Amino acid sequence: MKKPIKFCKNPDCEDEILDYKSSKKLYCSDKCRNYDGHKRRTEENLEFNLSRKGMLENYKLLKFYRDRNILSEDLVKFEKLGFNTKYLPETKFYKVGGVNTKCYEFKDIVFGLDPKDESKIIIYKKTEKK
Repeated sequence: MKKPIKFCKNPDCEDEILDYKSSKKLYCSDKCRNYDGHKRRTEENLEFNLSRKGMLENYKLLKFYRDRNILSEDLVKFEKLGFNTKYLPETKFYKVGGVNTKCYEFKDIVFGLDPKDESKIIIYKKTEKK
Protein backbone atom coordinates (compact mmCIF):
# COMPACT_ATOMS: atom_id res chain seq x y z
CA MET A 1 0.00 0.00 0.00
CA LYS A 2 1.30 3.40 -0.95
CA LYS A 3 1.67 6.04 1.78
CA PRO A 4 -0.27 9.28 1.22
CA ILE A 5 1.76 12.44 0.67
CA LYS A 6 1.76 14.64 3.74
CA PHE A 7 2.70 18.31 4.02
CA CYS A 8 4.46 20.08 6.88
CA LYS A 9 2.02 21.80 9.26
CA ASN A 10 4.33 24.83 9.56
CA PRO A 11 2.69 27.46 7.29
CA ASP A 12 6.09 28.98 6.43
CA CYS A 13 7.45 25.64 5.20
CA GLU A 14 4.69 23.35 3.85
CA ASP A 15 7.27 20.94 2.34
CA GLU A 16 6.30 17.39 1.51
CA ILE A 17 6.96 14.82 4.21
CA LEU A 18 8.20 11.85 2.22
CA ASP A 19 9.79 9.54 4.74
CA TYR A 20 7.67 8.93 7.81
CA LYS A 21 7.06 5.91 10.01
CA SER A 22 3.82 7.06 11.62
CA SER A 23 0.81 8.78 10.11
CA LYS A 24 0.84 11.12 13.14
CA LYS A 25 3.91 12.99 11.91
CA LEU A 26 2.93 16.63 11.30
CA TYR A 27 6.23 18.44 10.69
CA CYS A 28 9.10 17.76 8.31
CA SER A 29 11.74 18.46 11.00
CA ASP A 30 12.23 19.43 14.63
CA LYS A 31 13.17 22.93 13.47
CA CYS A 32 9.75 23.40 11.83
CA ARG A 33 7.92 21.99 14.87
CA ASN A 34 9.81 24.25 17.29
CA TYR A 35 9.37 27.34 15.11
CA ASP A 36 5.62 26.75 14.71
CA GLY A 37 5.25 26.30 18.49
CA HIS A 38 7.26 29.47 19.14
CA LYS A 39 5.10 31.45 16.73
CA ARG A 40 1.87 30.11 18.25
CA ARG A 41 2.97 30.91 21.84
CA THR A 42 4.06 34.41 20.82
CA GLU A 43 0.62 35.11 19.37
CA GLU A 44 -1.12 33.68 22.45
CA ASN A 45 0.95 35.83 24.84
CA LEU A 46 0.91 39.02 22.78
CA GLU A 47 -1.21 41.04 25.24
CA PHE A 48 0.89 39.95 28.23
CA ASN A 49 4.15 40.78 26.42
CA LEU A 50 2.89 44.24 25.40
CA SER A 51 1.83 44.96 28.98
CA ARG A 52 5.19 43.82 30.36
CA LYS A 53 7.08 45.88 27.78
CA GLY A 54 4.99 48.99 28.58
CA MET A 55 5.61 48.61 32.31
CA LEU A 56 9.34 48.21 31.69
CA GLU A 57 9.46 51.44 29.64
CA ASN A 58 7.61 53.28 32.43
CA TYR A 59 10.06 51.88 35.01
CA LYS A 60 13.10 53.00 32.99
CA LEU A 61 11.77 56.55 32.79
CA LEU A 62 10.94 56.71 36.51
CA LYS A 63 14.35 55.26 37.41
CA PHE A 64 16.06 57.85 35.17
CA TYR A 65 14.33 60.65 37.08
CA ARG A 66 14.89 59.11 40.51
CA ASP A 67 18.61 58.53 39.86
CA ARG A 68 18.98 62.22 39.00
CA ASN A 69 17.03 63.17 42.14
CA ILE A 70 14.16 64.77 40.17
CA LEU A 71 11.27 63.70 42.37
CA SER A 72 8.41 65.78 40.95
CA GLU A 73 7.48 66.39 37.31
CA ASP A 74 4.40 67.13 35.18
CA LEU A 75 2.52 64.10 33.90
CA VAL A 76 2.37 65.71 30.43
CA LYS A 77 6.17 65.82 30.27
CA PHE A 78 6.39 62.17 31.34
CA GLU A 79 3.89 61.22 28.62
CA LYS A 80 5.89 63.11 25.99
CA LEU A 81 8.94 61.08 27.01
CA GLY A 82 7.05 57.80 26.54
CA PHE A 83 5.33 57.19 29.91
CA ASN A 84 2.04 55.38 29.36
CA THR A 85 -0.60 55.51 32.10
CA LYS A 86 -2.24 52.42 30.58
CA TYR A 87 0.62 50.29 31.97
CA LEU A 88 0.55 51.01 35.71
CA PRO A 89 0.66 48.42 38.51
CA GLU A 90 -2.07 48.12 41.15
CA THR A 91 -2.38 50.96 43.60
CA LYS A 92 -1.21 50.56 47.19
CA PHE A 93 -1.47 52.85 50.17
CA TYR A 94 1.72 54.24 51.71
CA LYS A 95 2.19 56.55 54.66
CA VAL A 96 3.70 59.76 53.30
CA GLY A 97 4.21 62.58 55.79
CA GLY A 98 1.82 60.91 58.25
CA VAL A 99 -0.98 60.65 55.66
CA ASN A 100 -2.03 57.49 53.80
CA THR A 101 -1.45 58.18 50.11
CA LYS A 102 -2.47 56.13 47.09
CA CYS A 103 0.72 55.13 45.27
CA TYR A 104 2.10 52.75 42.66
CA GLU A 105 5.16 50.55 43.12
CA PHE A 106 7.54 49.39 40.39
CA LYS A 107 10.29 47.17 41.79
CA ASP A 108 12.19 49.67 43.99
CA ILE A 109 10.33 52.88 43.01
CA VAL A 110 7.23 54.21 44.75
CA PHE A 111 5.39 57.02 42.98
CA GLY A 112 1.96 58.58 42.72
CA LEU A 113 -0.03 61.52 41.48
CA ASP A 114 0.24 64.70 43.56
CA PRO A 115 -2.86 64.80 45.82
CA LYS A 116 -3.16 68.57 45.30
CA ASP A 117 -2.43 68.65 41.57
CA GLU A 118 -3.41 65.45 39.70
CA SER A 119 -1.27 66.46 36.71
CA LYS A 120 2.04 65.91 38.55
CA ILE A 121 3.89 62.71 39.34
CA ILE A 122 5.81 62.55 42.61
CA ILE A 123 8.48 59.90 43.21
CA TYR A 124 8.66 59.10 46.91
CA LYS A 125 11.48 57.79 48.98
CA LYS A 126 10.41 54.25 49.86
CA THR A 127 8.62 54.16 53.22
CA GLU A 128 6.56 51.62 55.13
CA LYS A 129 3.48 50.27 53.36
CA LYS A 130 0.08 50.32 55.00
